[in-house]
Amino acid sequence: MNQTHPTPDELVDYLHGELPAPRSAAIAAHVAGCPECADARDAEVSVTQLLRAHARAQERELPSRVVSGIWEKLRSRRTSVWERFSAALRPAIAVPVGIAIAAFLFFSIKVAHGPAHAATIDARYYVENHATLDAATPLSEDDPIPQALASDVTTR
Repeated sequence: MNQTHPTPDELVDYLHGELPAPRSAAIAAHVAGCPECADARDAEVSVTQLLRAHARAQERELPSRVVSGIWEKLRSRRTSVWERFSAALRPAIAVPVGIAIAAFLFFSIKVAHGPAHAATIDARYYVENHATLDAATPLSEDDPIPQALASDVTTR
């Protein structure tokens, strides 16, 4: 006989099958040889049975008339072929219609804003501006090199 008694929590877990197999086997062997632990197990079993009986007594069930009425309504309700067909096609129709509405809105906004115009470039303005800047730029190729820079160029 094993002198290590299981705790009350272990006995409850043992009764509900929540212990690992080796520990459950050890407790079963212990309870078989220990009258004190067998009495504790029997007490836990009776408490568990009392709690389950109380829980069953507290459950509320629908009256049988209500249950039979619900079943009768479900059996008597017949759906037509058209209702079943339209219910099956709802997703198949709703998705393409949603896509068509989104595409319509997208393209109608594009049309409402008009076509995009490319910005025109006045090339004459840029050529004249370049010529003006080139003539006014100091240190252009035609200008003489300033003295401060000329000394750096010649020492190389």
